[in-house]
Amino acid sequence: MIKEKLRLVLAILSLLTVFLFWWSVALGSYLYFGVPMNMEPFIVDYSTGEPVLREVESPHPYPINWTDRLVLKVPYAELRIEKLVLESGDILVVENLATGDRWFWAGNGTDLLTKTFYAGSSGLLELAIAILDDGDGRTSWGLVIRTYVTDIWPLRVRPYLLIVILPVALPAIPAWALAAFIQAFSIALLLASWAGSGGFHHKVACGWREPFLKSFGNPLFALPFISTATLTGTVALTWLLEAVGIGAGMAGGLPGPLTTLMEASYAALVEELGFRLMLIGIPLALAAWMKTRGGRPRAEIILKALLWPGALDEELRRSLKTAMAGLVLFSSVVFGLAHVLFGAWEVGKAITATLAGLVMALCFVKYGLHASMLVHWFFNYHIQVWPVAYQLLGPPYDLLDALVTLYELGLGALSLLLFFIQGIRMAMRRART
Repeated sequence: MIKEKLRLVLAILSLLTVFLFWWSVALGSYLYFGVPMNMEPFIVDYSTGEPVLREVESPHPYPINWTDRLVLKVPYAELRIEKLVLESGDILVVENLATGDRWFWAGNGTDLLTKTFYAGSSGLLELAIAILDDGDGRTSWGLVIRTYVTDIWPLRVRPYLLIVILPVALPAIPAWALAAFIQAFSIALLLASWAGSGGFHHKVACGWREPFLKSFGNPLFALPFISTATLTGTVALTWLLEAVGIGAGMAGGLPGPLTTLMEASYAALVEELGFRLMLIGIPLALAAWMKTRGGRPRAEIILKALLWPGALDEELRRSLKTAMAGLVLFSSVVFGLAHVLFGAWEVGKAITATLAGLVMALCFVKYGLHASMLVHWFFNYHIQVWPVAYQLLGPPYDLLDALVTLYELGLGALSLLLFFIQGIRMAMRRART
């Protein structure tokens, strides 16, 4: 009776968490397509005729009557001034060179937004940025501008594919098209995981009658426990690393919140192709092809090994067991190191990312590529969309963000305990046999 009640509670927790997954998809879609002036990319300057990623930053201190020129390839935008420190009496002026429209600011500040400027007939937004001296010859620290704010509709982005750690740029597309693809693909992943092993609805309805691990045959039932356990584990590991002086945070700056969310959720998809598919799926497909002998349909076996190694027949899985284990470990280490090799993260991230990569690799082997993508999506999109909503929409999303975070960290702690107990029970059974 106690076991049945516990299984019922776990089924309800899985259902509640999956509801949060769907809610996060709906919330992100609203942020992308229903909130104006929502995108805040890094500045790409076209003043030389070629795109140059750069900051608008004065010398520190700035010279008398310092000026800069900036050309953006958008029809309208506002500049986000990250930091501004002026000498008393000096004035910051941003002027639209095509229309003569100006914005003035006297004083200091952080996270300041200019007025909205509109492009001229050329389609380019040409801005002059100047600090006017009040005549006393004294200056101060100056300013730094890294991002601008515009709508998703006129913005263009450049997607990419990932060959392990090598990015291959694709042609630029509208940002709204990329966001729509990400959201639609996320829905497809959730539906594909729902359908597995008799269906998520069946596992929830009958979970109280089945052993806990048997319900894990459906990836969507298992995902809430696997992903939150990984979240709680990596948060705890990050805290321990930083407590001993090993940083595990971001090493560089980020664009605006929704731009970061779109980039991160897209990265979750392409990184699974680059690390799990290429470093596990392709080698296993080649190994399965070499081990397959006449009579068995090779194409089906190769596709299973490529996309879902756990779907291979037991005999072939057993023969590939050592290779699978080696590829899982290798891909996880490469995944962890890739986060720090290019300077985007502090060195401790290699450890936490390796742990997360190991979980994703195991999900790839057991459930398939769609499941490992969903675990990655959980980290790069689901837990990020709630604070993004607060940053763009304000209260009550701060409270919602806190509640979701506390709930999922708590579920992660419970999941770790359950996995620990199940691991001990399995070890004891093996010891008896």
